[in-house]
Amino acid sequence: MPKPPAELVVQWREMAEEGYLYAEIARKYRKYSVDQVRHYCLGHTGRNLGGPIQQVDRWYGSNVWLRGENSPHAQISDAAAKAVLDDWDEESDRWGSSGAEWARELGVSPSTIYMLRRGETWTHLEHPNQGRKPRKKKKTSKKK
Repeated sequence: MPKPPAELVVQWREMAEEGYLYAEIARKYRKYSVDQVRHYCLGHTGRNLGGPIQQVDRWYGSNVWLRGENSPHAQISDAAAKAVLDDWDEESDRWGSSGAEWARELGVSPSTIYMLRRGETWTHLEHPNQGRKPRKKKKTSKKK
């Protein structure tokens, strides 16, 4: 990755101060990675270049720049994640479509869908269907 000019770093720092996420800044300047933007905004690199330096814990311990579709690692959009979670069928007490079906439709691995449904990923959505499981059916004994 190329080294950014000082004026650009100052611009990044001002954008971060206004509340832009590092991923949003990196999307505007595709020549540079999210990690580069973060390092320059936090002052780990180019501390003396000017502009407001961000606090390390500016998000109070939560890396919101890595949340949802703002993450450079995101494989699906917020809308797609919500669509998967909205697929719960109250009447039958189970998911409407299998995780494998959603995975094929969205072009991701089934484990991506299963982790989303279990509430291991995309927790910031705080969707009521995350972590839902079908109720276990009571076994009926067959007497002869």
